[in-house]
Amino acid sequence: MRRKACTMICLLLFLFALFPKQAKAVEAYTIEDLNITIQVQEDGKLFVSEEYDLNFNYYRSSFVRSITSTYHIPMTTTQGIVYQDYYFPVSDIQGDRLLSVERNEEGSIVTMGEKGNQLNGKQTFSISYTVQTSDLNMADHTQMLYWTLVTNLDAKVEHLHYEIEMPKAFDPQEVYANTGKYGDVKNTLSMQVNGNVISGDLLQPLENNEMATIKINLPKDYFQFPQALNGNLIASIFSLLLMCVVGLVFWRFGRDQEVFVDVQTEVPKDISSTEIGYIMERFARDDDLLSLFIDWGNRGFLMIHDHGETFELEKLREMNDLNAKPFERELFDSIFQNNNMVNQDELREARVAFSLERSKHLLERSFTKKNRRQVYTDSSLFLQGCMVIVTLLPSFVYVWLMTYARFELWELSVRSMVPTLLLGLDLIGWVYLIRHRFTLEAKQFYLRIAVLVIIAFILLTFNSVTLYLYGIKRFALVIYLVITFALFFCMLYMDKRTQKGNEWKSQILGIREFIETVEQPQLLKFNSRNPKLFQEMLPYAYVLGLADIWAKKFEHLEVEQPQWYDGMQEYDHFNTFLFWHTFHYCFYYMKQNTLYRPPIKQAGFLHFSLRRLLPKRKK
Repeated sequence: MRRKACTMICLLLFLFALFPKQAKAVEAYTIEDLNITIQVQEDGKLFVSEEYDLNFNYYRSSFVRSITSTYHIPMTTTQGIVYQDYYFPVSDIQGDRLLSVERNEEGSIVTMGEKGNQLNGKQTFSISYTVQTSDLNMADHTQMLYWTLVTNLDAKVEHLHYEIEMPKAFDPQEVYANTGKYGDVKNTLSMQVNGNVISGDLLQPLENNEMATIKINLPKDYFQFPQALNGNLIASIFSLLLMCVVGLVFWRFGRDQEVFVDVQTEVPKDISSTEIGYIMERFARDDDLLSLFIDWGNRGFLMIHDHGETFELEKLREMNDLNAKPFERELFDSIFQNNNMVNQDELREARVAFSLERSKHLLERSFTKKNRRQVYTDSSLFLQGCMVIVTLLPSFVYVWLMTYARFELWELSVRSMVPTLLLGLDLIGWVYLIRHRFTLEAKQFYLRIAVLVIIAFILLTFNSVTLYLYGIKRFALVIYLVITFALFFCMLYMDKRTQKGNEWKSQILGIREFIETVEQPQLLKFNSRNPKLFQEMLPYAYVLGLADIWAKKFEHLEVEQPQWYDGMQEYDHFNTFLFWHTFHYCFYYMKQNTLYRPPIKQAGFLHFSLRRLLPKRKK
């Protein structure tokens, strides 16, 4: 066994001896000759032209030239040599056999070749582009031109010739040419000055990923750099002007007029209790429609028989175009579609909930300009939709100006606006939620608000961090956030009512004021004048959530008993508080069976009766 192991070790050592060094990978191509011409302008702009003579060692689909825009420039300070980062944007890229140009914050990647053909042997490529340099903000206020002639080339450069034409005179002693890898300086690049032209050649080839740089120290005000775009100031002025315009529009078209509350001692003649929700909040709730049961009883359309554990609804007369509105007839006919007497099981099986939704839509469509019942102005409804876009404008302007001022890249600016677009979706969610806030349960409403707040906070934080990284000033960031929040609240409350809508709102607030504040002596006077005041005002009190208060106020008054409710035979006398307590329990069952929606599947152990979920009660 030992003999075999020794034999294997000897064989491996023999093989390593035959191949002492790993074979070096062959480069894809060699740059046999590279000619670079740079024309420098007085505003610091560089017109660069490059010609490459390449020798491909094997077939390649393209030649890739990476033009860097981010430079780590060495600066001499009191602490020694310090590298600072600068960005010089590249534009106007042109070349022969150009296939594609990809731009990012690091620079531009230019791909050249022939589509569908492979490159091999000797090939020639030329490329030209424009670079806008900027002031390096040196400590002694002097200026400098720093340029990397060769970088990011993964190939050997055998020969290099460059010519740099400066716009005016400079000190030839302040020109420095170097080669080598990052952090390693070699003097293998010649340099000659002839008037305003600097030229030179490689003294020895550049190996893979070696650089060739040139640095020219210049006097003050040698370059007249263009003024940089002040994104902080421009975006802030734009946002403040936008806020002023929106404020004027909101004051004229979106701000609700002040409503004078006139206490209503009688029920309104032109609006019913079912219409309160739409007039006040633009949406009809389930409770608004369910108040029709009380209203129909007052108007003699039905009778409610309360049997304790069960109930029955009895139709007393038919509805038509003269005595009822379309949304009432839709719900009423659905309840009594088969019989004039309906118990709770039949009410549940009639699937009234679907008719209830149709009644809501009919109710909302009844408030139109054509029949002079429009509650909200067309301009405010349109402007609320437009405000979603307007609220996003400060984010778009700030992000675009700050990113474009730094990199001058549309592609990067568009990518940076993605969080703002997502913020727009969040604002749409806010509009939808506010418009439907009374159709949701309180728990669902606050849960969705919490989700929207968290999403908005994350997106605004992301935008703020992005702006901070791109150099936003503190005052501009504060203006951005304050204006965005102000526009957001203008968007939510852009729902101005018409003159008719304000009159109805005044009447509804007057009813609320009357129910909450009327005193016993006054109520006694009103009740003697109208013995049916309690039951006529009851559906309005129910919709406003004041039914308990309303019933309590009549507890010690002689009130005419509602003829439409059969369920208080065991009491010696009629008492409004006892009536509401008894009827409210029955009304709860009526509501649950009216809103019942059958499950999609009613089979096996998944099937259960709704009655099992309802609390048991006794008379």
